Amino acid sequence: MKKNLCLLSVALFAAGSSAQAQGLLSIGSRDDFEQKLPFTLTVGLSTGWDSNVNLSPSNEQESGYIQGTIRGDYNSGSRRTSYSVGIEYSPFLYFDAPEGTDDFLQDASIGFSISHKVNPRLKLDDNLYFAYEFEPDYNIGASTSRRNSQYLYGFNSFAVTYSWTKRFSTVSSYTITGIQYDDDALSGEDMLAHTFANEFRYALSRTTTAALTYRYAFADYDNGFGDYDSHYILTGLDHSFSRRTYGSFRLGAEIRQRDFGGDATNPYFEGSFTHKVAKQTNLRWYGRLGFEDAEIGNSTERTSFRTGLSVDQRLSTRLAATGGLHYINDQFDFDSGNDQTDDTVALSLGLDYNVYKNLILNTGYSFTTVFSDNEFREYDRHMFSVGLTARF
Repeated sequence: MKKNLCLLSVALFAAGSSAQAQGLLSIGSRDDFEQKLPFTLTVGLSTGWDSNVNLSPSNEQESGYIQGTIRGDYNSGSRRTSYSVGIEYSPFLYFDAPEGTDDFLQDASIGFSISHKVNPRLKLDDNLYFAYEFEPDYNIGASTSRRNSQYLYGFNSFAVTYSWTKRFSTVSSYTITGIQYDDDALSGEDMLAHTFANEFRYALSRTTTAALTYRYAFADYDNGFGDYDSHYILTGLDHSFSRRTYGSFRLGAEIRQRDFGGDATNPYFEGSFTHKVAKQTNLRWYGRLGFEDAEIGNSTERTSFRTGLSVDQRLSTRLAATGGLHYINDQFDFDSGNDQTDDTVALSLGLDYNVYKNLILNTGYSFTTVFSDNEFREYDRHMFSVGLTARF
């Protein structure tokens, strides 16, 4: 599997693409290339406190930490071709990590998107996200819901849109995703998935488009236990409530055929809602219900509901607020009949204050809690941080 994911990383950088099946990145995605500065560089340093480094239900171990960030963003394009690139690196150091927990961790990511109009009928889109992380990223929804070890995640999607008439169009896409954990104990969960999709779209009006979607996906795991083939049959709507407000929804069924565990059919839903007002307000909601890849080794099936809301709001010329709230309900099925339910709630809040032009004071707070039928998986965690960020 490690060889497969290395090949995936090469393919991601060579082809430069985006995500779909094993994550939330492409739900309701739109190709909005807004006017931005061609290049920005962000450098930051923060310090903070973690109340439960070892994610223990009872024997909580706390520690202070320091974290650095450096990020570069480049945006460019024309009427026919637009693209953007973002690269980030963030080292993280615990001052007093408990035994068995790494004191030095690191995040790194690259994102790339490009859209090209070959002619008035034909458009090509390519999106990529590639990351090396240590915390679960609830905006992606692909890793285990608990922090276990550093992991490598890749997502690459290529789509071809063709307008057959003024109202009727098709979108054909191919997506490849993969995840690989550093911890040998989780190596069996390393996986590579492929999704082929075709969507038939019909414009009911200038603001509303109906869609009929078919997807075929298959996944290969290192342990072989989680291997499956899936067929999705979905209907949905895309609707522009205004120039700045957009919603996308898909509803249907997934037919999953497992190499181990038999076949099953489950309802499937995905949706998103975005609202943007210049540089003042940025709001995004997402939701998804369906089968997911089981993160507990001997579970035969996992059904999850994920929903989340993120908000960026500029309160004044100097002060801006950010917030995020995610909820995950996981239902695990076991051959023994001792099924298990986990509920995860993750809250994050932040305030940014412009001390001087491009120098920003950052403060943040996050809270995560897990309720489970298995008491050893439960925990509460608080994190506080304060730091400075400079943008050039």
